[in-house]
Amino acid sequence: MKINNNLLKPNTKLNQMDNFKPVEVQIEEATDVKCLFYEQQEGKCFLIIKIVGTCSVGSRGEDYGQYLYQKIGLALLKFQPIAVLIDMQELEYQYGDRILNLFQIFSDVLIFSENPPMASFVLSNKNKNGLSSLLQFNIENLQPPFYYDYEEAFQDLWEKYDEI
Repeated sequence: MKINNNLLKPNTKLNQMDNFKPVEVQIEEATDVKCLFYEQQEGKCFLIIKIVGTCSVGSRGEDYGQYLYQKIGLALLKFQPIAVLIDMQELEYQYGDRILNLFQIFSDVLIFSENPPMASFVLSNKNKNGLSSLLQFNIENLQPPFYYDYEEAFQDLWEKYDEI
């Protein structure tokens, strides 16, 4: 289908668009971090996100922070889950505040109500110290929504999801 390019230009009077240029919107890629998404086959309201790779240290981590925010935000909008399990066991993270984008997106994208989707995060030795320092939780006594055991995180989240 051929689109008339004149239709793509905003209606303007008096050269208002002289100060604007067309731009492309795309998801920023991160070279060392990737997200894998798994959608529930029936019901389609439970989403599993596996994040793998190595986060850049400190301020060098801006690319992965934007990547996580954009990819997970898009997945939340597309799949509209009620519950999300984020498996971070294979994610290496030491320090830096860009990882906050991962947690922020759950407050920024609201689908069904004023409440964000239920979320649980599975951590490991590869990231627990850095995350606990940033998010201020006790690594010796994890409390939901943080877990070390994938099966426990899944089961707890599934039970909350199933109650709805």
